Amino acid sequence: QGLSSGGSFLEGCRAMARRAQSDGLEQPLLEGEGRLAAGGGPKREGTPVSAAVNLAATAMGTGVLTLPFAFARCGPMRCLLLLIFLAATTDVTLCLMIGAGRRLRLCSLGAILTRLFGAGGSLAFTVVMGGVVFLALTAMQRVVLDLLPMFVEELFGLPADSLRPSLVSLVVNVGVFFACMSKSYHSLRFTSGAALACLLPFVLAIVGRASTALLETDGEAPARLVASGASADGLFVAAPLLASSLCCHFSVLDIDAELQPRYRGHMFGVIHVVSLLVLPLTYGLVALAGVALFGAGTAENILTSFHGDAVMQLARGVLSLTNALRMPLIVMPLLSMSLDVLRSGAGGGKTVASAMEARSWVSVALLLALSLGTASRMMVLTRVMGLLGGTGGVLGCFCLPGIMQLCAPASERTKAKTAAAVGAIFVGALVSTATALTWS
Repeated sequence: QGLSSGGSFLEGCRAMARRAQSDGLEQPLLEGEGRLAAGGGPKREGTPVSAAVNLAATAMGTGVLTLPFAFARCGPMRCLLLLIFLAATTDVTLCLMIGAGRRLRLCSLGAILTRLFGAGGSLAFTVVMGGVVFLALTAMQRVVLDLLPMFVEELFGLPADSLRPSLVSLVVNVGVFFACMSKSYHSLRFTSGAALACLLPFVLAIVGRASTALLETDGEAPARLVASGASADGLFVAAPLLASSLCCHFSVLDIDAELQPRYRGHMFGVIHVVSLLVLPLTYGLVALAGVALFGAGTAENILTSFHGDAVMQLARGVLSLTNALRMPLIVMPLLSMSLDVLRSGAGGGKTVASAMEARSWVSVALLLALSLGTASRMMVLTRVMGLLGGTGGVLGCFCLPGIMQLCAPASERTKAKTAAAVGAIFVGALVSTATALTWS
């Protein structure tokens, strides 16, 4: 399993887990210094199922709405190959991150970066990644502000604009706040599962409509799949959209740290199933269905093409619930990164970090309030999010794990892992370059 040519790497991980279990040690979720709590931290209750659900929910969101546009611009078959290639890159980089965390016995990205690159390097990486994660949370808040009030009005037959978006969003944020108080990704398996379930009506609706169109005798839908108006520059447009939709690296270390010791050997299998099967299969079905329905005229947001369609209007509202249910998966790693930045700072930063960690409810409430306030004032967020997701996000999710592997001791730098690390860095650099070239 993983990236090793033999079983030594996996056996080493299992031996490490057995040693930790025999010593009665538990890794806490939000203690970024890798301190092992002797009973005060959250217990290792995670299972492969909860890990897979949380990992998939971290990646899947409203970004799926842009994938049909990416396939139309790039060409369905060409983009499908690109999706498979980037999914394989995601699989490799997730395995590299898990390997680095287990090798160093650290469960926080900030702590790993400090060990590998020193305080200065860790601070630079963490600030960039924290900024990207904060904007991701802000984008989720914006979607809830825009779509959820309309969904509630349609669901209960209320007059249009009768609900204040800020009030609806406040109720949602209260629910997110209490979900974050669990301080455990295993406990979030229910909200993560509900988030994935909320995507199901949209996926079934668009695939069903595409299947009906493909079965019609006029042959227009198959023709749209063949001639979708693809262009060479569409490859540069599609690459960052696909890569951003596959980014689920921010919480993978914490999810792994929560696994029960007997399931530690299953984490690589979870990664393979999610990154090589669940994500590309779902994205491919939705994207090909969109192109089959609209061809070269596929909109950037596929939902805008279904005017007056009651089922798709319902799916749009349910997608807003998906974002609300995914927020805890973003808030918790963002809090961890914020604490790491404070600990790395001079002066009273460590004191402030300790106070925030002791009163995590204040920190969570502050992050939610800041992101909601930012979303309320940033009416056009998608282009900014696309730029940062395709540059900072991809650099952090693809390039950073490769760099972490290249910094490993010589005994851990096998030819296969070194080649995988160099390839991941190269792919991340290419995607970021494509984002910069297509930005206008």
